[in-house]
Amino acid sequence: MRAVVGQRSKLWPLLLPSALLHSSAVSGLNTCNFQAKSARTSISMSKQEVQVIDSHLHVWSDGQTPFPWTVEPPDELRTTATTDAYVKSAMAAGITGALVVQPANHKFDHSYVSAALNAHPGFLKGMCLANPTLSVEQAVADLQHLHSQGYCAVRFNPYLFPRPDGMDSDVGRALYAKAGELGMPVGVMAFSGLPAQMPAICALLKHAPQTTLIIDHMGFFRQPATGGLIADAAEYERLMQLLCPATWRAGIVCSFSPSTCLRSSSHPIASCSLQVFIKVSALFRLSSELPPHLDLQPRLKQLLQTYGANRLMWGSDFPFSTLGGNTPTSCGMEYAQTVELLGFWSMQELDPTALKQLMGGTAAKIFGFVEPVDA
Repeated sequence: MRAVVGQRSKLWPLLLPSALLHSSAVSGLNTCNFQAKSARTSISMSKQEVQVIDSHLHVWSDGQTPFPWTVEPPDELRTTATTDAYVKSAMAAGITGALVVQPANHKFDHSYVSAALNAHPGFLKGMCLANPTLSVEQAVADLQHLHSQGYCAVRFNPYLFPRPDGMDSDVGRALYAKAGELGMPVGVMAFSGLPAQMPAICALLKHAPQTTLIIDHMGFFRQPATGGLIADAAEYERLMQLLCPATWRAGIVCSFSPSTCLRSSSHPIASCSLQVFIKVSALFRLSSELPPHLDLQPRLKQLLQTYGANRLMWGSDFPFSTLGGNTPTSCGMEYAQTVELLGFWSMQELDPTALKQLMGGTAAKIFGFVEPVDA
């Protein structure tokens, strides 16, 4: 399978309004080649091939023994988010590696994801879920055990941590420091918005500056983050500035960015801001437009200017991307389309070198992916 520069998947005419598909806004974009070799897709710009790594997806069982659900998934995803279903879609889309994030459906039971990692070593890597409901000693031991089982990263769900300190509690600090010792990046899922979690995040960064921190989904700057919320862009921006200005601004340039931190050596995290990475993921949760979500280009531009592409990584948020949200919306896409999305975007900062980092280079570096392997 081979595509030509400017050629797009046959699926796009089914998704994009005709006026948009043929408009200069789309047809003149910096479109990428998507070449497949041995059933793999790589992005080619100026004859430069790039491996594609999905830094954020979930898989879960069909709910049957021996992998029952802790929380039931949406009806539409009860049987379509299995490991086999994902790997089939990933192979068709040409993904060269993928990070499986432990899903809420199995909560602290990692047996299903562990089975997936064992079935597809090298191709799939895992981000486990920290268990802050345990004692400090038990939580740290549990994290060390999961690391020994092959998990290369850990997710912090702030809403599972004990109040009032949340992630900045004793267990949170111990887990965060241990993750750094083990070389496990910590991903933070601030589903209700980043500003409320910033005090704890800053405290953790200062407490253990050797630990790598990842912010999911560009900081969830759009609220609610359920996905597929189409609206007039200007009106929506006015509304967000009015209702939740801190969340809206945080998604543009997070307050722990180097341009902010390094202005003053007294800033609490000035010395460790380079340990912060951002996932450019779950775009359907962040955009007020239909795919290809062109309204997010200014946000990506700012992130590229502020952090650099070597600290940004693309992710799909499969299988929710197939619905376009937590429930079916008009933003639902085939998996292959999520891989192609950034090919519709155009900005000077997204040059071939930046694209290489964003679509796989950054994830390969911090999660330890190597040369593409057979799934």
